[in-house]
Amino acid sequence: MFERKLPPKSTQNLPAQICQVGEQGAPVEFIYQGIRFHINQVLSNYLQTNQWWKEIASNSIDDQVSEQVSRVWQVEAAPIGAIATFEIEYNQSSKQWQIRSTSRGK
Repeated sequence: MFERKLPPKSTQNLPAQICQVGEQGAPVEFIYQGIRFHINQVLSNYLQTNQWWKEIASNSIDDQVSEQVSRVWQVEAAPIGAIATFEIEYNQSSKQWQIRSTSRGK
């Protein structure tokens, strides 16, 4: 199977439409740029936090520092006949999904 090279887009994270989530909360299917993808393989997953240390360094700090935690999956996913690589992020605080294509365009 050949890897589908997606055209480079802006680096802005796009809101995700997750169609199906597995028992452990991992995404199974999603829609990206109007195309439905099925995840063939999870390449990695990890937790990521916001840059809370920058809040500590600022002069306008109050008694609380807001830490947001997101779980990120790097996956191989495909519509019919093509494979592309994505990072899928779920922000546990805002309960929102985001998708970033990590396939390189030509």
